[in-house]
Amino acid sequence: MIRQPIRDAVLSLTTRLVEECHPQVAQQHSAELARYARLNCACDALESFHGLRPRADDDAFDVLSARRAQHADLIAAANLQAWEQQAPPGLYLAIPYFSRCSDKQPVWLVNRSEQRITYLGRRLYAFASTDDGIDEYQRSGNAFADGIAGSAELAPGGRLQIEQYSMSFDGDFVSNRRVILLIDGERSEWLTSISKLGGYLWDEERRGLHRLERGER
Repeated sequence: MIRQPIRDAVLSLTTRLVEECHPQVAQQHSAELARYARLNCACDALESFHGLRPRADDDAFDVLSARRAQHADLIAAANLQAWEQQAPPGLYLAIPYFSRCSDKQPVWLVNRSEQRITYLGRRLYAFASTDDGIDEYQRSGNAFADGIAGSAELAPGGRLQIEQYSMSFDGDFVSNRRVILLIDGERSEWLTSISKLGGYLWDEERRGLHRLERGER
């Protein structure tokens, strides 16, 4: 009597996940999606006792949730790459996401233009409204300090991880990002704004792809 409701829950979740994914990913990663659905339902059974779960069950939940995150990461990366291939020409920052994925996700600089570009550095200003006002933070980096100068030149169709994004920390903020590039021997700044949760909270239709616009000369 219990098996049927569990089976229905897994099938229902799998169907919903297929609809959320890129069609190519839904087809090629159907086994991963089904496994993710099974793991997620198993985790939910333990999550429902959050705060009351016996300490003896913590290890079981940790194993299940870690495996769920692994599959979520794989699906997130596959989805991002599939949508990336359909993006209009241009330059983008791209962040993968799938429900219950790992906290730390890569931030990719994606070259969908017809020119070679060289990544030089980045600057970020992030802010969030709170009951007490505005929380904000800033950070910056460059290809040499980050140890990626050797792979900083991107041909058309190339991508480069330029930093990491924390869903639990960065995801609470709206961020304005500037990327410094060298194109045809000219240094230029490119800008984009990313809403909360890597853009998936308010700008889900972007599919994690945030188009960079050139700043004023």
